[in-house]
Amino acid sequence: MSQEINGKALKLRDLYSFFWSVGLVFTSVGLLLGQEGKGRQGLNFENVQVDKQQVVYEQRLYRNPFIGLYGIQKVVNDSAHLLTYVPMIQGIPVARYKMGASLEANALTQAERSALTKWGFFPLQRRNYKFDFWLHPVFWAKFGNFSKPVRSNTSVLLQSQVYLWPGMALNWGILFPVSNDLDNRPKMIRPAPVFLNQFYAKDNHFVSASAGLFHNDQYGVNVQYRHTDFKSPWSYGLEVGLTGMYYYPRGGLYYEKMDKLLLLADVEYRFSKLDLLLKVSGGQFLWGDKGGRFDFIRQYTNVEIGLFVVATQNGATAGFNFAIPIPPRKIVQTSKMRLRTTEEFRWQYLYAGGYKMGERYQTGYQLDQRLRQYHQNYLNRQYQQTK
Repeated sequence: MSQEINGKALKLRDLYSFFWSVGLVFTSVGLLLGQEGKGRQGLNFENVQVDKQQVVYEQRLYRNPFIGLYGIQKVVNDSAHLLTYVPMIQGIPVARYKMGASLEANALTQAERSALTKWGFFPLQRRNYKFDFWLHPVFWAKFGNFSKPVRSNTSVLLQSQVYLWPGMALNWGILFPVSNDLDNRPKMIRPAPVFLNQFYAKDNHFVSASAGLFHNDQYGVNVQYRHTDFKSPWSYGLEVGLTGMYYYPRGGLYYEKMDKLLLLADVEYRFSKLDLLLKVSGGQFLWGDKGGRFDFIRQYTNVEIGLFVVATQNGATAGFNFAIPIPPRKIVQTSKMRLRTTEEFRWQYLYAGGYKMGERYQTGYQLDQRLRQYHQNYLNRQYQQTK
């Protein structure tokens, strides 16, 4: 028994050493190559359009949009706060921001958004976008089994995306396995999730539609809708998906029928002074499991931490999750290409997991998680700290 425990401890120690070594190498290279003045800082931004009144830009380096917003202001030397700023997601303008005594967000009309969207470029990748590659660690684990206290599946994804037209991105990558004693999936290099994603915005309405091979061994289609006013404490959304299971055995691709319906609605309220959010969602999760979920989410400057409770037909449980950036962000960057770490590592622990309670799959991003980063109060709190 002691030999078995020592063996597990050694395995975990090796795993920790691996990530520590990789992180140390990335950080060292980033420090050597990432020293940048105003000129090199401009390389962090893509599809930049500057006129006498506003700056339109996109950045994929930081999970916190304020770092990009504050950085582009320095690049264009707007110390007098004369310009407005329009960040984009996949070539689609999100909202307009003005920095003065405070930071203010204003919705774009459809005419304004259309005028700023470059529909004439195909593929949109030609519109001053880099060939962007990023490393994304993936860690799945189950705890509590007496014979195997920790069972895990660890891998690293090398991912990228190609912008086809405004809002449309082809996401692709390669998966490199590190260790796996969680399931019987073979340890072999194989494709990472490959899917198309269309982001769309009109007034305060936002849509993310995806089709392809997703995370969590699900393939199919997924559509997320969200009504978000970046000044209001309220937002609400709807998500629907139809998927089937897939995985890569040695020598091919195994898949099952698309018969798993996901149908969820939610309402979210923000306590602005604390950047604290309460979210209530319900409907049908994966595996036909009907029920509800309550999330308690706290946004810090670069980190998000959440607690949640789930109650469904299959039982009730609780857990926590977090989202953090991974240093050093940039590893190598030129005007045409970039290798970086992922802007966000998101992980969730579910007590009594494995009983198919409140489960869902991941596409490239969850729309409510992405949009809450652009809320006026969240960004203004950081802006006030710079004064």
